[in-house]
Amino acid sequence: MRARARRRLIIAVLLAAGMWAWACGDSTPGSSSGAIRVYVAAKIITMEPDRPTATAVAVQGPGIVAVGSLEEVRAELGDRAFEIDERFAGKVLLPGFIDPHLHPALAATILPLNIVSAMEWVTPRGRTVAVRGHEAFLARLRELDRSLEDEDAWLLVWGYHAPYHGGLSRAELDGISSTRPIMVWQRSVHEMYFNSAGLSELDLSAEDFAAHAQADWETGHIWETAVLELGRPMMRILASPFRYRNGLAMMSEVIHRGGLTTVGEQGFPQVSYWGELLMLHWELRGDDAPYRFVLVPNAMYLLPRNDDAAGAEQAAAGMLKRSTERIRFVKHVKYYADGAIYSQLMQMSEPYLDGHHGEWMMTPEKQAAVLEAFWPKGWDIHVHVNGDAGLDLVLDQIEAMQRAHPAPEKRVVLEHYGYAREDQHRRLKELGIAVSNNAYYLHELAPIYAESGLGPERAADISPLGGLARAGVPISFHSDFPMAPAEPLLLAWVAVNRIGSDGEVWGEDQKLALDRALRAVTLEAAWSLGLEDEIGSIAAGKKADFTILEQDPYAVEPRALKDIPIWGTVLEGTPHPIQQSN
Repeated sequence: MRARARRRLIIAVLLAAGMWAWACGDSTPGSSSGAIRVYVAAKIITMEPDRPTATAVAVQGPGIVAVGSLEEVRAELGDRAFEIDERFAGKVLLPGFIDPHLHPALAATILPLNIVSAMEWVTPRGRTVAVRGHEAFLARLRELDRSLEDEDAWLLVWGYHAPYHGGLSRAELDGISSTRPIMVWQRSVHEMYFNSAGLSELDLSAEDFAAHAQADWETGHIWETAVLELGRPMMRILASPFRYRNGLAMMSEVIHRGGLTTVGEQGFPQVSYWGELLMLHWELRGDDAPYRFVLVPNAMYLLPRNDDAAGAEQAAAGMLKRSTERIRFVKHVKYYADGAIYSQLMQMSEPYLDGHHGEWMMTPEKQAAVLEAFWPKGWDIHVHVNGDAGLDLVLDQIEAMQRAHPAPEKRVVLEHYGYAREDQHRRLKELGIAVSNNAYYLHELAPIYAESGLGPERAADISPLGGLARAGVPISFHSDFPMAPAEPLLLAWVAVNRIGSDGEVWGEDQKLALDRALRAVTLEAAWSLGLEDEIGSIAAGKKADFTILEQDPYAVEPRALKDIPIWGTVLEGTPHPIQQSN
């Protein structure tokens, strides 16, 4: 059987399996019985202002029926029979952690790759070694090249970041191997670098590159929209069925170990609607994936596949009909403004120190078209924006839309919000806009961007959480995994301490209070997805989703926050301990 035909058969089998998993319905995490179980704990942090703490929570099926002290819960239950469960008696319960912005397609393609990053990463395959410096990066590539037994196999690497690793070119990758195809995926996934053998393998030519403004043949470099177009053949390799399936399983382990019970995909799909959807259904069919997915339609994906923005809106509306209990589409839409902060391609009002320039992921005209199509139809809006100049445009367009179509209850959430000015925080408050921030940006980027790109003053204000809090803007956190580890306690740790990768504090005035940081990964994160009535706090009537900690985050030193051990989670009433590695 020819390789192409074999691939098609494999894809058909996997799609059929995914359809079978979907048709059979999602496995229900919670018990279907009417029995009531009362979990007692050393402390329950509810995120409910009227009852911020408790020591007992009663669960029936997938939901919470009572919260308080054990005596109060007994009284609330009255004559109803219940069982007391003391497995969490010495532990601390929080609402199940929520990451409202995580990309399964990227996680599934990156986790199986060779990670060569300036930071350590903990994955199901173990802990990686941080690699910094140009020669160290190339040396690691040579080492990986020698480790591959198949001379024709691709060398696939993720994690390259120019400020830490220096420049990269096709000639340097040719020096690693002139015969083996090589692809190096930049840290943000918004850029790719190829050697000559890799470009030949993908049948890409100088003419292909010349036709695209965001591609450079000489260096073998493509970025932003060119990754979506010229990089499409590479994505088919990265997302080959068995590799992708294995990557999703690794992603589920990462999510569980982070204490997460709900994750959101901001911009679904990334590449293939049916392929990604059916693979997700297959992954979430059993107890190995004890969490739910919330999917936000991707306007940048939908626009080219429909006649106009109105057609894109109709296509997104069709997605809403395909929701299930474990994989839910919400009436939110995401579009993209400026480029990635990890590439320093965000649009800035002041120039970069070393001459970088910003890029638009969607032109201002396309951004306006999305708003005009979706806003009047009642969609909540999410916008990928990183730089202050990009933010100026976004705010101008949203303000114009609010004047044309007043909708005071509409949720507008700015995703990332890497760098912004104080006057922009105040403008957000006036316009009723919320922020979903990647607090981890500060940790990894401030020390190096102080030297290259932004300068020390602006670098200290990356992820400006203190300014947002003072302005009264609602804040949630996300990892944008794999842009940051899918570890809510780590995100909270960065927000509270503002510690960079150099061990120094960056932007003392941008620190966030611990309570705000924990709300950002629970109730505020739920609000950003429109699910605050179901999840995000521990209260009667909500889903019985809990994250179980071995220590009280309010009792440890702020610098120890990220090191609190996580016992596991409870999803809709069913406990899921984390299996400890040997």
